[in-house]
Amino acid sequence: MPPLPPGGGGRSLGAASRMRDELKRSLTVGTYTVADVIDLVEKELDRWQCDRYTHITRALSVSQLGVVNLETIFSKPVQEQPVPIAVVVVFFNFDTSTKKLTYQFEQESVLHTVGGQSLAPGRFQGWLDRIIGDKLQVRQLHDLATPFEKTRLVPPEVPSISTAAEDQSVEETQTSEDAPVPRHMSYAEVPEKLPLSTLLVNIFDAADEEDEFELTHKEVSDLLYATPLGLTDWDIKLLLTSATELETGRIEYRPFVQQAPEIIEALRRRRADFEVRRGADLRVGSDAIELCYGEEIAEVARAALEAFAVVDSGGKGTLSRHEFRQCLLSRAERFSMMEVQMLMQMCKEDDFGQVPYDEFAALLEQLRIDALHNALVETEIANLRVHLILLARRDRLSDTVVSIWDLRAILLNADQLCLSRMQIHVILMILHPDEYGFVDFEYFLRVCCTAIPQMFDIALFKEKAELIAKEKADALAKQEMEELQGITSTLATKKKTDEEDQEEMQANAPDRDQIEKALINLGHQADEKHRQNPALEVRKFLEAMRNVTELSEAELRGFISEAEIEPVSQEIAYVDHIKAWVPIIFELRKSRIYDGILNKDWGFDAPFLVSLVEYEADFPLRPPEPSHPMSRPESAASNRSSRSGRRPSSAHRSRNGNDSPTAGLVRRKNSIHGASSRPQSRNFRRVLSRSGSQRSIGSRRSVGSSNDLEEFGSRPGSRKTSRRPSLAGEHSRAPSRAL
Repeated sequence: MPPLPPGGGGRSLGAASRMRDELKRSLTVGTYTVADVIDLVEKELDRWQCDRYTHITRALSVSQLGVVNLETIFSKPVQEQPVPIAVVVVFFNFDTSTKKLTYQFEQESVLHTVGGQSLAPGRFQGWLDRIIGDKLQVRQLHDLATPFEKTRLVPPEVPSISTAAEDQSVEETQTSEDAPVPRHMSYAEVPEKLPLSTLLVNIFDAADEEDEFELTHKEVSDLLYATPLGLTDWDIKLLLTSATELETGRIEYRPFVQQAPEIIEALRRRRADFEVRRGADLRVGSDAIELCYGEEIAEVARAALEAFAVVDSGGKGTLSRHEFRQCLLSRAERFSMMEVQMLMQMCKEDDFGQVPYDEFAALLEQLRIDALHNALVETEIANLRVHLILLARRDRLSDTVVSIWDLRAILLNADQLCLSRMQIHVILMILHPDEYGFVDFEYFLRVCCTAIPQMFDIALFKEKAELIAKEKADALAKQEMEELQGITSTLATKKKTDEEDQEEMQANAPDRDQIEKALINLGHQADEKHRQNPALEVRKFLEAMRNVTELSEAELRGFISEAEIEPVSQEIAYVDHIKAWVPIIFELRKSRIYDGILNKDWGFDAPFLVSLVEYEADFPLRPPEPSHPMSRPESAASNRSSRSGRRPSSAHRSRNGNDSPTAGLVRRKNSIHGASSRPQSRNFRRVLSRSGSQRSIGSRRSVGSSNDLEEFGSRPGSRKTSRRPSLAGEHSRAPSRAL
């Protein structure tokens, strides 16, 4: 059990006042800092071997002679009583001139010296037990309960149940549990198990001594870990993500405590289902993560450290929780929202809410390991499908087809899926939008329910890691063998020829800087305004992308899908977009972990896409609409079309502009961009119409068949029409179909 925070159980001796007088850890006394002195005390406490106790050490003051005065508070919280009643205080004194450490127990005059006259090894825990026992015995003989304990540690009175006759049996079984509790009864004297909601209210109210209804994030976290909730470490972190954290790093715990019981029950059920479903307990180590994600993690950590350094101008190596979070959010191309939330729960912080960031790369590595081991939703197709549908309903995406930018928003805000930012980009690369940038939502679900479970399949991941390790070992062994045996003139000549060919290919293939310059040049040619902050209208941006030959089709799909469209002007800051995403495209080219996904054709009719028909009965894609007295009943043919999972043809969708699915998207105001991000031009359909050009120059893979690349991801066999979906729906009153 982790130790309670300074604001938690250790406050029973008036520690709140001590916290205000506590010395800063960076304070220097002689040749020692306060942090150094605390470390010396902690080393001595490790020798005591008091495993049954938790403790907190604080530096309180410094005398004129250079003696640092500290105190260590020992407590013994248990699951049934996380807020201890009796604690033991040990006072330490460290003389910085003589380097002598002494201590004495509270209410005792004997001064013990570390390395000199002291208790025998193994006697310290018994000594603490004796002091605790004496305090409890005195408490039993005399009512020494403080007013704080009387009003805060006692469960609230529970009114007796008076219900109808049909509830009499329930009343009889719960009489003892629901009887009023005496006001002066302590936790230890209440034999009945309290309801979870009542337990949480009592614990958090007891920790909030000053009635501020706020606690620090560390206090809330430690209280949850010390409370018997029946949750794993990952689930407690998920629970903490539901708490709203203020800029001060504090949490208003009342709303959190109200919703926590329902979330805890859902987490318990989900964990139980996961344990039954996963079978063999496969584990992933840091070596496998390094093989598969090493370069990606290094680049993400580098980008984050750059953001940290800008805020931490003094070079302290720490940031406040709010600063730490804002730095992560500022690199939206590197972190998904769920990654940010989980990193905020995983990062370590001191008693002052400061977060060190020197080991951020190790934090990212641990996040990848934990995400694979706790893929509760990611590996269950039914739950994954429901979660994505609920996200679409929450964002009011009510049409059968959704823009690729709105689908990106769904993936970025999926708060039950720990998808990395690169994994989201890969999904956007394999999706095949139609000529207007829209994707059939059921097709999107099938792609996600096929690709995401593969990304979190531990068995497949371990196989990939072993394959990468074998390839590296073979390459190294070959190199060592050539060095040991020497190379004959024939082999040397052949090797030289191969190297020259390879160098020539690399010289002809454009590098990252060349591609960035080429794309920026295309943007400048289309930019007629030449402003200080270059931006293009969506139509012109897509026209410029029509001439891109340095990216593969999948890379270009992902590149366009990641474009941030300004909601008011409907413009794209193309220079910033190019500089942010071209480096990521090159990182992805070197990565091996996504080969199994990117080497497939994920078109609309791909045979390996999972069928979701069996899940429709349990949770329909679209809930039944309320009947309208003036509405005409749908025909059987239209019902079959909506259930078949096939997208209606372009001609059918554009038959009536007011009723077209795109009209609802134009009207929607709460999409990712705040307004419609739909390119309002026919030129979108010609973005990738580059007949006769080389499509995969500089890329080692090309995703998708060459026949369906005339338009932006149009699926093979889809009917095309020269008529564009009407924009009249922007002012139409026709209701859109709700998911």
